[in-house]
Amino acid sequence: MLMKPMILSTLPVYTAPMLRADILAGITVAMAALPLSIAIAIASGADPATG
Repeated sequence: MLMKPMILSTLPVYTAPMLRADILAGITVAMAALPLSIAIAIASGADPATG
């Protein structure tokens, strides 16, 4: 059985509000993940740019 990529079934029904929600979710995750990775780098004694 040949599997069809999920994007081929999602893209035709993808709407502007869905795009807006995905962008907002990405920004939210970045706002949490970036400071966390910098804090982990500092806690481990590495340069913050390493995080």
